[in-house]
Amino acid sequence: MSRGQAYALEAFVAATVLLASVTFALQVTAVTPLTASTSSQHIENQQAAVVQGLLDAAAENGTLERTVLLYNGSSETFYGVGEEDRFVTGGPPTAFGTMLNETFLDRGIAFNVHIHYFEGSKSRRSKTLVYMGSPSDHAVSGTSLVTLSDSDELHEPIDGAAIPTGTNLSAVESDPNTSFYVGDRNSGPLWAPVEVEVVVWRM
Repeated sequence: MSRGQAYALEAFVAATVLLASVTFALQVTAVTPLTASTSSQHIENQQAAVVQGLLDAAAENGTLERTVLLYNGSSETFYGVGEEDRFVTGGPPTAFGTMLNETFLDRGIAFNVHIHYFEGSKSRRSKTLVYMGSPSDHAVSGTSLVTLSDSDELHEPIDGAAIPTGTNLSAVESDPNTSFYVGDRNSGPLWAPVEVEVVVWRM
């Protein structure tokens, strides 16, 4: 299968997942329990389920990993971010970003996306990919683990898809002119595990 066919398939799968997520979200928010407090808790629970379902689907079809790798090693920043070094008006220019925008942003729900990883023996660090503001008291979140390998390539956005640049993480490590925000934590073929967290709340 050619690279073009592979990404056409990715777009189709992401669109299918997105449609299912939107349909589910619309169904669950239409439920109206008897009390306001019960209704609020019910909606939060359902939003949390939608977040986790979206993350699980994106991890399964690879769009989540490609978003984590959407990094310009030369400028040491994610592709497409502005001066704030993060996306502030919506998701990144990838299939995962499109899923976030159409599932949440288009329905008046803001979201932040954080990537957590370890540096050194115990130091837990976080890099913010999307920051749309401070979450409300009723925010909910979901997480998904992505395991990176030495052979995984950095990606760049082309026509709304994350495309490999041809430079893998092991090559980045040996090149003084480029870098990756997560260091190699393994001596073998694995690079490092990262945890992607999505926080959502109604604007």
